[in-house]
Amino acid sequence: MNTIHDTHKSSLAFKIITCLLAAIGLFNILLMGLEILPKEWLAALENTESLILGGQVVLGVLLALGYSFWWQQQEKQSKGNSGLKTAYLQGFIRYWLAFEIATYGFAKIFKTQFQTPDYRLDMPLGDISGFGLTWYYFGYSYLMAVIIAIFQIGGSILLLYRRTTLLGTIILLPVLFNILLINVFYDIAVGAFINSMLFLLGLTYFLLLDFQKLKTVFWDLVERLPPIQFGLGKHFLRFLPILGAFGFIFYLVNLRTSDTELIGTWEVKKFVRNKEIVSASAWLQDTTVISRVYFSGFFGCAFSPNPQLYRPKQALRGDYEFDKKNNKLKFKYWTASSEKPDSLLATISNRTDKSMVLEGILRKDTIHLELAKLERKKK
Repeated sequence: MNTIHDTHKSSLAFKIITCLLAAIGLFNILLMGLEILPKEWLAALENTESLILGGQVVLGVLLALGYSFWWQQQEKQSKGNSGLKTAYLQGFIRYWLAFEIATYGFAKIFKTQFQTPDYRLDMPLGDISGFGLTWYYFGYSYLMAVIIAIFQIGGSILLLYRRTTLLGTIILLPVLFNILLINVFYDIAVGAFINSMLFLLGLTYFLLLDFQKLKTVFWDLVERLPPIQFGLGKHFLRFLPILGAFGFIFYLVNLRTSDTELIGTWEVKKFVRNKEIVSASAWLQDTTVISRVYFSGFFGCAFSPNPQLYRPKQALRGDYEFDKKNNKLKFKYWTASSEKPDSLLATISNRTDKSMVLEGILRKDTIHLELAKLERKKK
């Protein structure tokens, strides 16, 4: 028997991992075929979808394990070409990853990803799911979506060649890792999460195959420039940029006092202007009516006429300071017609966690606001 086979011997664990990835790739491609089936067929399969998926997983594991043990036995008996088997399986894994990842890339170019339906545009921001927010955010810029697609398609092309597999892996890994994190923390569809996890495992497999190359490039190579002699002080200098960044932000945070007492959204239950009660529906004709007040700490404060939607052009927005001890509020805001900011000096009374009364002079009018805090759903 030709002894060249011995140079490609591998452990049973390596064979199992390789075969499992190949099986995953095979069944992953088969599942994609469901996308092109008629809707009537998909509806008929809806109740058996989990059964089909579970059956594929079990079958894939059994096939991978069975082939791995058979392959190991063949290798021990010096039968067959172990290196050729590895090449075929790794080639299939590379082509599977390239096909799947490039599919997501072309989906972005042809706008089947990151498209927001019109009805979602009329939903309150707090009611939109993480999936909806992500789709709108990335869909805001088509150019950005195309750039992500170029990385996905370009990296996939590099996977198709042995010589450039490592380069393609290095390009795609950070892209897929970011996608995985988005899928996890923004509650994207379970199928998308599973796919991103599988693709990441496949790419990690190829990265580890070239671990020695990476170690040589990133660790073993010696810097050509002469070393700078600072003695033990060099360790402090290395830590200094991080310490400086922390100190700078820490100083800014403590320099800017931020209100935590009033922060939140307050609904105007009763609005009295110049001793006259203003109707709750008056905001429809009068944009100087106050229906909601937003206190947002660092981000300032806003008085809005619209009780349903915040529209920047209608609202008064600016900075504010709250004196908790004396229950005094100072609100400074800008309008399009004035070169200098106007201000509101108000007194807050009957303040609890859920209600308060605000009184002061705004636009030369005396105002009396009875406010109730809204419970807002925040992710």
